[in-house]
Amino acid sequence: MSNEVDAKTARERAKQIAEQRRAERRNRKRKCVLCGVEESDKAPLGPHPDGIGPSCKDEMACQQRKAAAAR
Repeated sequence: MSNEVDAKTARERAKQIAEQRRAERRNRKRKCVLCGVEESDKAPLGPHPDGIGPSCKDEMACQQRKAAAAR
């Protein structure tokens, strides 16, 4: 009987952990692979042409941020 209770509580705990991880993944901000800026209204992200991840839609602003970060 106690094995059944332990197994049930372990399954419930695993479900809670999985749901918490899903929520954290949904709330995480995406970052540009080139300049590292987080996605926002001012810096919307789109797919990178080479398929390496999300990148800024405004290429000029991205290059400026990347140059400023390198200094």
